[in-house]
Order: sequence, then C-alpha cells, then structure tokens
Amino acid sequence: MSHQLGRCVSEILNRYFGEIVQKVGNDLFTYGSKPIALIIKSTGLPRTQIIESLRTLLKFDLATFEPSVNDLIADYRLLPENVLLLIRYPRYLLQIKSKFGSEAELLVEELLQRATYTATMLLVTIATKYKDDKEKNISVVKLRDTFISLATAGYIQQAPVAELKEGSEVPTMVPVATIVPDLDARLLANAVNTGDLSEINDNIYWKVNYDRFHQDFRDEIMIKAITRRIDENAGEAMRLLLQQMYLSSAAWAAESAPVPALELRECCRRLDRPLLHQHLDQYLKVIEESGCGFVRRSGEAGGGQLVVRCAAAARRLAAAAVEHVITERLGDHAARIFRLICSKKYIEEDDIQKHAMLPNKECKELTYKLLEQNFISVQPMRKAASSGGMAKAIYLYHVKLHDVAQTAAQMCYLSLHNVCVRGGSERARHARLLDKQRRVRTLVHSMRLRGEPQRNIDDVEETLTPPEVALLQGIEKRLKQLSAAELELDKNLFVLKWYFMYPH
Repeated sequence: MSHQLGRCVSEILNRYFGEIVQKVGNDLFTYGSKPIALIIKSTGLPRTQIIESLRTLLKFDLATFEPSVNDLIADYRLLPENVLLLIRYPRYLLQIKSKFGSEAELLVEELLQRATYTATMLLVTIATKYKDDKEKNISVVKLRDTFISLATAGYIQQAPVAELKEGSEVPTMVPVATIVPDLDARLLANAVNTGDLSEINDNIYWKVNYDRFHQDFRDEIMIKAITRRIDENAGEAMRLLLQQMYLSSAAWAAESAPVPALELRECCRRLDRPLLHQHLDQYLKVIEESGCGFVRRSGEAGGGQLVVRCAAAARRLAAAAVEHVITERLGDHAARIFRLICSKKYIEEDDIQKHAMLPNKECKELTYKLLEQNFISVQPMRKAASSGGMAKAIYLYHVKLHDVAQTAAQMCYLSLHNVCVRGGSERARHARLLDKQRRVRTLVHSMRLRGEPQRNIDDVEETLTPPEVALLQGIEKRLKQLSAAELELDKNLFVLKWYFMYPH
C-alpha cells in the first residue's frame, strides 16, 4: 500500500468520521494489523475513544479483525479499498434510482448511512420520516415491495453473523445466504401510525451489496464503449450478451462460458429492435472483429457461440485510461507515441520517429518524458559481434501495462487527496455562511410543508443578503466542480481496480 493511498484514505476518514477515527485509521494503515493495546500506545488516545473508533470502522466495514497469536486478543486491520468506496455513494444512489425509482433510493441511502439495519426498522424509519410529505407520497406497502425487489436482485444482502469458535474468545464473521423476508404490511403500517414495534420480532440485519453495483458499473462501461465504437444496436447486443453471461458464469470471470447465438436471437425477438433482430449475426461479427477484443467466437455449433472476455476488456479500458492521463499531462503527441509503442509491442527509437510522424527533436523529448514518468520502459539488447568488431547495443521501448496502471492509480490517489483537501478547506473557510444557508433552507422547506403564505417565506429568504447570496453561488459552483472531479477520478480508479483483479 502506497503513501499516496494512505494520504487519500486519511482525508476521506477525516471528512466522514472526524479526527479521532482518522487518527486510528492512520495508525492501522501505517502499521497493519494491531491489537487495541498497541493502538493506544502509538496514538496516545484514551481507550474508550479507540474502542468507539474501531466500532465505527467495523460497523461500516472499513476494518476487520482476526485472532492474534494469543486467541484471547483480536488484531484489527484497516480496509483502504472500502474506505475509497465512501466517495462512490452518490453513484450508488443514482444507479438505484434509475433502475428502481425514488423509494429504492431512500432505502439504499438510509442503509448506507446506518451501515446495517433490520428490514422492519428500515421501512418504519423511512415511512415515519416522510409520512407528512405529500410530494413524495411514500407508503409502507411501496417501501416493502421495493425492499423485496432490491433483496431479490441482490443490491442488498443479509449482514454476516458473528460466531464464536471453540477455544477462542474472538468471534469470526460468517456470511449468511440472503433469504427474501416475508414482511407483514399491516404490522408495519400499525408501527408507523403508533410508533410501537413490540409486535414485530425482527433480528436479521441487512447491508448494501457493493459488488452488485460494481457489476452494473462494469456492464455500463462495456456497453457504452461498444455503443461509441459501433452504434446503439451493437451496444444493445452487448447488453444481451452480458445478461446471458450471468446465467452460466461467475460475474467476474475472466472469460464467460460460451453463449449460443440462438439464445441471443430469442432475446432480440422480445425487444422492439427489428434492425438488430434482422442483422444480429452481422452485429455480432462486427463486435467480435472491431469491439476491442470484448468478445470472441468459440465455436460454430448451434448458430455460433460467443465468449465475453472481461479480462481483455479491462486491459483495453485500462490502456485507454492511461492514454487519457498521458494526453492530459503531456499532450496529444505523447499519447500518439504511447499508442504506437503499445501497438508495436517492442520498437526502436528510430522507428518511433519514423512511424509517429513527428519532428525528431519533439519525438525524442516526448519519448524521454514518457520514460521519465514511468509510462514506458526500455529494454537494452546486444547484437552478436562480428569478427573483430564491437557488439552493438540496441534499445527497445515497450509498455508494461501493469506497472503503468499502478503509476496512473498513484496519480489518481494524489489528485483525489488534493481534491478532498481543497473541498474541506473551502467548507471550513465559509462554514458559518454555509450553516446559515442550511438553516434558512430547512426553515423555508418546513414553512412550505405547513402551507404558510409566500410573504412569510420571502421574509425568511431575505435574511441572506445579496452579497451573501453571490458568495454562496461561487462557493456552490466550486464545490460542484470538486465533486465532479471526485467522481471522475473514482471512475478511473474503478477501471484500474477492475484491471488489477485479473493476473497479468
């Protein structure tokens, strides 16, 4: 784990949980797994604060524990990759809202904020919160049906259960198979109206299944790539291929099991896309030949069989992400040299100048910059010496994509840390003004729900002076730009992490 990743994780923990949790997280990141006694010694914090911080990290699945050499003591370890998921929460909410509606968004948002919750308490809490909101029109029955749909589709799952093994006092977390609950709408409605939960016996906790969202993100990236490269019908054919892949293969398999073209044709028949159904064979051939290696044909039996190559897709998209980084840092000509070296595998410097169609001086300068920043590598080789002559050395340039992707990931961590620091300083500098705006908006919203006259609402809104309003507009614009930058960096990190999943 790198220094840049540690700085980024530290800043995210500070933003969401405060300085004490940040200090404990930094200590675990620096030293690896440690018992509570050693954390107290290295941080200097009181035992109660450390226990509370560890409880918070464990609750949100940001840390884990295991028995140490002494089975009576637990060693705690930070999970940096899970900490990075905190900035991905807006993407989760947007994804679930687009697929299941606003009720699903409320359920997932509440579950993300609480980490784990029972189904009954989750539904009753949301229904009670929005009971008087006529705009949203939230009912317990809708929430229950949406919860069952989310559990069935795998977007939420049962939280693991702690089990104590014989001879050890440190429990282990055992995953539990998700069983769709049977929720009584009448009992839930009664609990919302009376606030009495004594009749409901529910001790099964639920949490968000991040992996299911990540599968959707992966599929969307592949579909958009094919759509941009060919057309919408080809993107739809790719979506059908991915759907069929889930029926017979593991979600993150490097290559799927063969998918018969006849099954795809049956799926096309149900869609309102006559052009795709009519020319499906041609579209599949174009995807195979021009689709960046996402798909390959594995046989001709039954009209042909196709294999989805997730590892090859990850490699191609990671190379595209690195190329984009090079374009932003060194310009289009450097990206052209990088593409040339990737396509040629190994190439001499003179051949780079010949094929890149750039002036010799500029080509050499950009090649050395790429080499200096670890985007390309050089392999010296010696030719066999002739009789009485000196052996001549040649230098072959090539791309070690795994190492280059690691370099790009470190750049993303550095940029993400800088964005988080800038956003935090922006909020801290204008904390009082932002707090005033928050109070005014909350008051105006409650007045509108009560149906008060517009004149009274205008009086409250005018407590923000025109200079304050102008300053707030500038602050909101900058914060939106920083949030957009966070999400873009997270998208690049997602592609790079997807690439690192497979051995290379």
